[in-house]
Amino acid sequence: MRILIVNDDGIHAKGLRTLAARLNRGHDVTVVAPESERSATSHSITIYRPLRVTKTQPSGLEAIPCYVVDGQPVDCTKIGIVHIMGGRVDLVVSGINHGANLGSDIMYSGTVAAALDAVIMGRKALAVSCASKYAEHFESAAEMAAGLIDGGLFDGEPDNVLYNLNVPDLPLSKINGIRVTSQGRTAYDDEVELRSDPHGRQYIWMTGKLREEPSEAETDVEAVRQGYASLTPIRYDMTAKEQIGPLTCRINKMKLHFS
Repeated sequence: MRILIVNDDGIHAKGLRTLAARLNRGHDVTVVAPESERSATSHSITIYRPLRVTKTQPSGLEAIPCYVVDGQPVDCTKIGIVHIMGGRVDLVVSGINHGANLGSDIMYSGTVAAALDAVIMGRKALAVSCASKYAEHFESAAEMAAGLIDGGLFDGEPDNVLYNLNVPDLPLSKINGIRVTSQGRTAYDDEVELRSDPHGRQYIWMTGKLREEPSEAETDVEAVRQGYASLTPIRYDMTAKEQIGPLTCRINKMKLHFS
């Protein structure tokens, strides 16, 4: 299988190196990654300046074609598919992210966005995250990703679904298994810290603390909390379809007239 690997933690990230080395055993792997960390950039793309692509050889990946893009994670997906691989891509894998992408965090994630853009472009895609801010066991996430790929999850035609895999930061033998989940909810107490630079000018530093709240049993958040890997199928259509009928009735009752 011809696999394009992208990420948002940059070309030198340990998660990227671990994933690429593992998937290169049995697959044709190409890496396209940002030159530095681009976490929480969501689905942003670069359109108001030129992008530069440089071939590189990160330590440990000398046998794999690797490219650096001075842009965003989604830029890497687009450039990787269209320019570097000339459209000959069977699967895009984004990660391994240094930290979880669970619940509402996926809305901000560059890792998830880079994979989701592949789905929008008509490709199969998997996002992979190691669920700890200071992750260590990237090999567990890499093995689980490889198991899903080699087990046939991506056989057949693209289905317009992104598969979001979150793996506990544990040795593989200590992970309880894998659960198919729905997207849960992660809530933060957002804070704004007002600071001063050496010249006395004020600036804002965005911070926040994750709330420890109960979560529903079948969600990605709860699965990881219980020591399971979570696999969540995600679509980019965010329409609240159950609201179409009621909203239509409400609009019709308003008897709106515009002239």
